[in-house]
Amino acid sequence: MLAFAGRLGPQKALGVALEAVAAVPEVALVVAGDGPDRAALEARASELGLEGRARFLGSLSREQVLRLFRASDASVLPSAWENFPHTVVEALAVGCPVIATSVGGVPEVVRDGENGLLVPPHDAAALGAAIRRFFEDDELRAQLAEAASASVAGYTEEAAFTRIEEELARAAGS
Repeated sequence: MLAFAGRLGPQKALGVALEAVAAVPEVALVVAGDGPDRAALEARASELGLEGRARFLGSLSREQVLRLFRASDASVLPSAWENFPHTVVEALAVGCPVIATSVGGVPEVVRDGENGLLVPPHDAAALGAAIRRFFEDDELRAQLAEAASASVAGYTEEAAFTRIEEELARAAGS
């Protein structure tokens, strides 16, 4: 099972993920979130024959999203553009590898073959191939899951404040 959490709008390009999932029949997608594209995405899922394989849950609390990520094999983020993807950090923090597009700040967090898989944006075939590879390669799936939470350990509040304090101390000493 793949999980997506975010606003259902053009930026997230969730239609690309629906097309990719349609090409990998043994995989289901659970979508947490709401937004202006929800009705169109639900209709597209139906057109693609994803009844029973694509579920739209609507808005969830942060705790519910984290539970969803924990229960999923991987998180998917097919964005057309991103800044700093908080949903990616949250998924990785609970041990959920990420399959995402290599846009904006995503490659700063998701390292291809280490804690997730990266593909070009707007490419349903490449995303489908990455999803297929993830689910067909048990060793890869285990390796990505094992590395997930440690890969974002530096993004904790404590780690961020420590880095800020170190930089301030370094600047004050200059």
